[in-house]
Amino acid sequence: MRARRTQVIIGVLAAAVMTMAADATAGAVAPLPSRSDTVRARVSASVHETVVRGAPPVRVARAWPVMGTVLTITVWGSPADTTALLALVHSARDSVRLVDSLMSTYRPTSDLSRVNARAGRGAVRVSPHVIAVLELAQRDWRLSGGAFDPTVGPLVDAWGFHDAHPRVPRDGELDSLRALVGFARVEIDTAASTVRLPVRGMRLDVGGIAKGYALALARRALDDPRVRGGAVDLGGNVVVFGLPPSGRQWHIGIRHPRSAPGGGDALLGVVALDSGSVATSGDYEHAFLVGGVRYAHLIDPRSGRPAHGVMAATVIAPTPTWTDGLSAALYLVGPRRAMALADSLEGIGAIVVTDSGDGTVARSDIHLSTRAAATFTEDPALPAARGHAATRQRVTGPTVLPPGPARHASG
Repeated sequence: MRARRTQVIIGVLAAAVMTMAADATAGAVAPLPSRSDTVRARVSASVHETVVRGAPPVRVARAWPVMGTVLTITVWGSPADTTALLALVHSARDSVRLVDSLMSTYRPTSDLSRVNARAGRGAVRVSPHVIAVLELAQRDWRLSGGAFDPTVGPLVDAWGFHDAHPRVPRDGELDSLRALVGFARVEIDTAASTVRLPVRGMRLDVGGIAKGYALALARRALDDPRVRGGAVDLGGNVVVFGLPPSGRQWHIGIRHPRSAPGGGDALLGVVALDSGSVATSGDYEHAFLVGGVRYAHLIDPRSGRPAHGVMAATVIAPTPTWTDGLSAALYLVGPRRAMALADSLEGIGAIVVTDSGDGTVARSDIHLSTRAAATFTEDPALPAARGHAATRQRVTGPTVLPPGPARHASG
């Protein structure tokens, strides 16, 4: 029987979700997607579905702005269940909106904003969802030796990443602000469901881990026998489950960290999964140049400065509650420790791309943990080692570097 392939944009930023099926006639294994298979409007997540005529599943896909990015939910099921599938998609969306309403620091009435407003005073009663996210943050803080720290906000402000006025602060300023940073001092009372910041000026921001928790809630909302398979993309944090339309594995394309602005279509490679989650933290999301030095928004709280030496860190895990915060943690600890940490955790894979300083990526810059080596296929267009010809973008141009792909989706 003949096959029909359609393409639907489902999300943004670091990952491209693809179901790359074998040809229905020849049975050949699909190759690594070419640049023409990626979306050029700086949107880097797409679903390619192969449907055999005669028994096509119905695809239900919706997208909404939330949590400062775009949430895209795509599910497949029987045509007879279309109404029920749409209701499930909306339920999953509501789960993500709930997390945003509780944890956004841009909402003055959110639980987290209320905690920050009372820093240096009394404890604040919060939702159990907030406690759950702070416990996940505490896990990643411990695993990273303090490199991942949700209280790093004052330092992020000092570098101008929150107000879009980048600058390099003085050492003395950083030293004083580091006194306001330290997740060890956050008082979390699980039994009472309260949180207290003991020092006035301290601030909690769980933006580096809350998306993973929101994805987990969305995935739970879609746990229904009428859903054959699906993909949820929240700003490039992706979870896939069930069967893709091809009936084969999901293929998740990892964005090249030096994709050209305006194109955004280059892939570092592809991760093959039966199910699971993938998230990437990179220095391309928010960055600026001063004196030829690139400064990114991922701040090491131990030094008060943006981490250097890594372009991107990707985590592969069974659930999104592992991928989001851990990808930032592995970015901050560097490739050697990241590989050791990933290999010490069951089911966790890590891909770390080191920065040579010339704005290009060679295969020798890609570090893979044991699980990642078994699931990740590099783009064959990548040069094998430094000094080979490459077509990747060099780090030049304006002082404020462009962020990741544009935050919009359709479908």
